Amino acid sequence: MTTLREAAQAWIACVEHGSGSLGRIAFWIEQLGDKPIADITEQDVDLALVALARRGKLKGGRGRLNPPIPTGHPLASASINRFISTLAGLYKNSRKLRLLPRSHTPPTQGIEKFPETVDPDKYFRPEEVEKLLAVATAIDQRWKKMPALILLGFHTGLRVGNLLSLRWRDVDLQRAVASVSVTKNGRPHVAALTPRCVDALSKLPRSDVNALVFASYKSDKAFNYQDLWRRVCAAAGFSGRTFHWLRHGCGSALAANGVSQAQIMAVMGHRTLTASARYMHCNVEDRRAVVDKVFS
Repeated sequence: MTTLREAAQAWIACVEHGSGSLGRIAFWIEQLGDKPIADITEQDVDLALVALARRGKLKGGRGRLNPPIPTGHPLASASINRFISTLAGLYKNSRKLRLLPRSHTPPTQGIEKFPETVDPDKYFRPEEVEKLLAVATAIDQRWKKMPALILLGFHTGLRVGNLLSLRWRDVDLQRAVASVSVTKNGRPHVAALTPRCVDALSKLPRSDVNALVFASYKSDKAFNYQDLWRRVCAAAGFSGRTFHWLRHGCGSALAANGVSQAQIMAVMGHRTLTASARYMHCNVEDRRAVVDKVFS
């Protein structure tokens, strides 16, 4: 039977990995390398993650003569989640290479990822979005769709790939919804459109129902927004920020206004509560104010 070590070597041979990914693969080989990949259980993965948490961060490590050493500092939740995702990727590749049957359920499927908080410097606040919209309106004199793209990104929380894939047949302005056939988690999602989103979309030109909403002005392909995005961010004083910060901004704004975690999960299209838990720190002050009012 194929061991995890053999499956990992096959993955490395057919896919290019960065140094961080290779380090995570090496960890799983160290922990479970000699076990048949089909026999590894959820409990095996749990025990390995316990060992990972105990080990913490490493430093150094260039070649066999200088292996990395523990720093004594704990790993961030996001880092541990990347180890889980790496193992899930290994299983996905193993099924692709027929090292496992297509019907095999990976042990990572039952593993809850660790809650991640959004870095306070890595999401857009509402007032920042308004500034971004004003600058985009002034700069985008040719495509003239960047303000609408930004607004939908912030108000719906949809990923930019989903927004750029939207066709007019997916948008119902009367019902104020936009339908995404497949999201990152593999499921369809219906996003509610705010009145501002409906107004912005209604002002965009359209040719037919099969046309992309955010098509390029040169062709019927999706617009390559990144250069224009960088120009808008630089002019607004937000250099270095990515479009994904709008998605995080949506979740954070919902949490800051007291929206429940389950409702945030529905709006953002998350499959698990842990995915939306990262935003819940944003309404701590609101909850504290309620508690102080009741019990003071």
